[in-house]
Amino acid sequence: MMKKLMMIALCVAVLSGCKTGMFAPRSGQLFQTTRMCPGPGSLVYTAPLMMWVWGVQKRGGEWTIPIGIVGIPIAATGFVVDECVVSPLVDLVCLPYDLCQPKRSFYIRVVDEFGQPVPGAKVWGSIKKADYYWMCGEDFSETTDAAGEILLDGTFHLEGYFWVSCPDHASWWNNKKFKTAEIKPGSDGRIVIQLVLPKANPGGWTAKKDISREEVLKLLPGKWSADHQSRVWLRHGFGCRYANDLDRHCLMLDASGKVDSHAPSGYRYYFGDIDTSSSWNAGRYSAWRLQGKDDVDEAKEAHRNCERFPPGWVWRIHLSEGPKNTTSSDNYYLGEDEKGMYLSPGPFSERDKLSKLSLKYRKVTE
Repeated sequence: MMKKLMMIALCVAVLSGCKTGMFAPRSGQLFQTTRMCPGPGSLVYTAPLMMWVWGVQKRGGEWTIPIGIVGIPIAATGFVVDECVVSPLVDLVCLPYDLCQPKRSFYIRVVDEFGQPVPGAKVWGSIKKADYYWMCGEDFSETTDAAGEILLDGTFHLEGYFWVSCPDHASWWNNKKFKTAEIKPGSDGRIVIQLVLPKANPGGWTAKKDISREEVLKLLPGKWSADHQSRVWLRHGFGCRYANDLDRHCLMLDASGKVDSHAPSGYRYYFGDIDTSSSWNAGRYSAWRLQGKDDVDEAKEAHRNCERFPPGWVWRIHLSEGPKNTTSSDNYYLGEDEKGMYLSPGPFSERDKLSKLSLKYRKVTE
């Protein structure tokens, strides 16, 4: 009788550990511990190795040698035992508990700006337990189904990020970060992370070449404003809350060389919301001047200002804080497509997902 009680107590202790103890919280994902690499406990057996690495970096001398001799075998043995023995045993013991979880999955749904599903979109990223800062993420790459969705394992206290791309839609500049604990289940009980991938696409970059300096100088004075496709992409791709405000994302160029700027400085630097009070910085520039390709040392400017140049460019306007200022500046390059000429601040990138996309400011009449 005593042995039975001890076995029951042991089982209760282990299962409670799966729920709230050293192995908690479980997400319901089968073989979660094994799949998601060593957790914070790995710091114990990697401590000697970390001390050795620190000593080598600080050029500690001969005293680091014995630490390395001891630390490397301990870390290697600990990793093998953790991944090949302890983690599988933990997962096997917790398997009944994991199987009893009501939800073991969540969805990523991709829709366009009209709320319609986007099938055939590629979704890729990484996911891990939010508690395990020492744990490596598990990568995933899936294609959305007819409902514009993909299914991923686990629900409880997970965090991660992902990108989305589709040939017929505008690409995303930034990854989408998420935490499942912050997402409320829908009326059907499912946990769904939704992302808008707009159909409106500003299109790729094409330089305007067959035009002289005199013709460009006559063309430029006036108001240039981001077109509709660019504003839709700014709303969803950059996360701009004020993308539909026609008093923003525009430039008023005066023939005298003055500019009234209502655009954020440095599109090329932004990886998130560019409408916050600290980053909008509209009105920073007060002067503009025309520059041709022969006027610019591309290598020097790329090194100094992290400038990315669109292929084949010929003309650009250089915005600055004053007529002689060149250190704080932005550049808008003159391009042309089937809709006419435009000024583009980028974003220009060698990455595949952005190679066919650039913001477009077009001249407007009021």
